[in-house]
Amino acid sequence: MTATEDHGVTILDRTLRLSLHTRNGSDDHFRCLLDDALATVLGTGADLPRILHLSVLRGLLSTPAAPGPRRSEQPADPRRHLFTAPADLPRALLPAPPHPGNPYSLARLLRVFVTHLAPTDRHTATALANLIEDPGEAAVAHCALVRAAVRVHDLEGEAHAWSRLRHLITRMPSLSWPGGATAHDRDVLAYLRPDHRARFDTAIGILELAPDLGRALLAELPGLSAVYREAYACDASDRYTAQRLAGRRPDPALAHAHNTIRQTPSSSSAVAAAVVSANEQILGGPELPVADPVYRLHARITARTVRAHQLGADDLTPEPVPAPLDPARLPAYAGIVRHNADTPIVAALAGRVRAEATARDDREALFILADAGYTDPLAVLAGAAYATPQAVLAAAGPPVPELSTLLFRHRPAEAARHLSAAAVADWPTAAAVLEHAVTELLASAGPRIAHDLHRAVTSAFTCATPPGASPPSVIDGTYPDASG
Repeated sequence: MTATEDHGVTILDRTLRLSLHTRNGSDDHFRCLLDDALATVLGTGADLPRILHLSVLRGLLSTPAAPGPRRSEQPADPRRHLFTAPADLPRALLPAPPHPGNPYSLARLLRVFVTHLAPTDRHTATALANLIEDPGEAAVAHCALVRAAVRVHDLEGEAHAWSRLRHLITRMPSLSWPGGATAHDRDVLAYLRPDHRARFDTAIGILELAPDLGRALLAELPGLSAVYREAYACDASDRYTAQRLAGRRPDPALAHAHNTIRQTPSSSSAVAAAVVSANEQILGGPELPVADPVYRLHARITARTVRAHQLGADDLTPEPVPAPLDPARLPAYAGIVRHNADTPIVAALAGRVRAEATARDDREALFILADAGYTDPLAVLAGAAYATPQAVLAAAGPPVPELSTLLFRHRPAEAARHLSAAAVADWPTAAAVLEHAVTELLASAGPRIAHDLHRAVTSAFTCATPPGASPPSVIDGTYPDASG
């Protein structure tokens, strides 16, 4: 097959590349065709999978650039962000792309699509899960399939998903730390190791359905086990609260887990204490003494919002804003607004955070407010640095998920250029961009977009295989999709 034309866009494949390489002794001519094709698709607004394919391929065939300014390897201060579940705490420790050890991959991207699709489109979700070769990511994907089958009382589907999940657990690799050290196995830094991370995420995925299996998966990881216990307690507190609100007799085990944190909130993380404090207030109880002021406010506002939405409480007066706000934690305060959006209760807080974030040019806080609908997203997006591969790599700090979300929601053409720049510069960074925009991608393009993006990436890797080598059978933790 040679180059063909589709509405003026050159389609390039491995056969053409090898032919040109044989004729010219290098990929220079093919890269020129690739650059022309990429400029054309970006200029005409061609479909996103084609843009992704050409951009990933261009990045794979690029000469490595000389080292330049890159993002700091230091993770963002976790106190800047609002976490609503204990499992989010170790996840915040992960390196951002393009740094080594970041978790972003095609396998992970498919897993995120599976998690989003499983409740509403199990057929597509199952097909995507079957494309994941990486046993850890595949296991987490199958947790979502188990939950979806249980939700609709599909006994056969549940049994099949459980069987597949147990098989994947047995396939999880056992890795080791550099130098053979084991000290980090005992603390939450264990989450940085891919095999430990897979076990933790799988345990969280089946927490409500099989908590004992989750505990067993983490038996030799005390730090992650402690986080898992808090995650279980928070889930139990939520279910206990739902039972109470429904007028049912609470399950004693759930009541015990809830009351353990209620009685000694200082012995738990601020995240867990806030969850239980909010639930206590929803049930009409007193506010718990949550030491962290951000999480204390979060619990108070969340309880009021739930009581207004679910119980018909008529007190919608804006919650008073504490003075002063910690300027380093404006994104966390913005997170409270987003978590409780569409109620006057957060109006005063939203206005205060918007004013302070604007004054301090805290774009992350403004992105979060824009995502929640509390500031103009187009104004926030103006001037964001994302137009070139160099800008992607040199951007200060880790990628902001809300940037991807807002671009794909409000500026799809700019989103395509942002994705292209990321893919040319560094594929894991592009995978992160897509992961952060999964909800928007599904809303705009439907479930098929996941298959199309997967095929775009795998075909790029296949085309970039060195002359004389066979194309890989596994690409970035996934199997190539032969369904066409």
